[in-house]
Amino acid sequence: MKFKPAWTDALYLLALSLVFWLLATHWELSEHIAAYSGFYESLQLDELPFLLVVLFFGMAWYSWRRSLEAKLELTERTRSEHKVQELLRHNSDLAQRLFTAQEDERRALALELHDEMAQTVTAIRTEAVLMSAQQSSAQDVKASSQRIADAAQQLSQITRHMLHQLRPVALDSMGLREALLALCERWQDSCGIQCESSIDQLPGHLPDYVNVTLYRLVQEALTNAARHSQASRVQVNLQLLNAHTLGLIIADNGIGIDPAQGESQGFGILGMRERVASLKGSLSLLSEAGRGVHIQIELPLQWE
Repeated sequence: MKFKPAWTDALYLLALSLVFWLLATHWELSEHIAAYSGFYESLQLDELPFLLVVLFFGMAWYSWRRSLEAKLELTERTRSEHKVQELLRHNSDLAQRLFTAQEDERRALALELHDEMAQTVTAIRTEAVLMSAQQSSAQDVKASSQRIADAAQQLSQITRHMLHQLRPVALDSMGLREALLALCERWQDSCGIQCESSIDQLPGHLPDYVNVTLYRLVQEALTNAARHSQASRVQVNLQLLNAHTLGLIIADNGIGIDPAQGESQGFGILGMRERVASLKGSLSLLSEAGRGVHIQIELPLQWE
């Protein structure tokens, strides 16, 4: 529905007022009203024009206030629509990146199955065939047995690595606190970057999804630090802020994020925000070029 401009309404009102004034002048309307109201002085009808004037200005004030409220409401609605559109674009971008990440992970697992496990299994089968050969000496059998043991050990490591990619097994065997400490230690050994971790004793009733989310948040933050930060030290701090809130801080002393690029460097921060939002938490990222990255996450301990 298309509305006429406001100035047309003002023009119509002005024209109507002019016509009324001309008619009132022609018929001497005010004199007739004064004579009529004077005849009914006992009813105080002579005060009626002043009442109408006050009512007019009151209605004008009311209309002006309502127009301001309508304008503010329209502005807020427009802002909300823009926010919804931004969120839809954000979700669409996240979905595309998520699908891409899933396909990349599946491709990596497929390549690892093909290049590592298949070759290892083939080596074991070959050694088994050699062992079963009648002309094999005891020394040959012993050497084949050792190669089979080495291949089995390699196969076990590959399987453990793949399982860790699918789900952090340490959560089931060690609990969240010990699993995070072990994660920081492994990351420090593999990257050569000092990782200072401080993990409070956490409530034992945390849901499995919360444990996995916290683990993945720390894992993703450490991965981003190793890839982009050029830092020499990373700090991981997980603590109970109060009886209802859990706080997680990951900070590094690296090169930071260029404000011109913002968070457009990759899927990591975007995925972390979505994980935090799924638990009705909040994530704030503070960074300046040359001053590292400071990620602060707050998660409620009560979920509906």
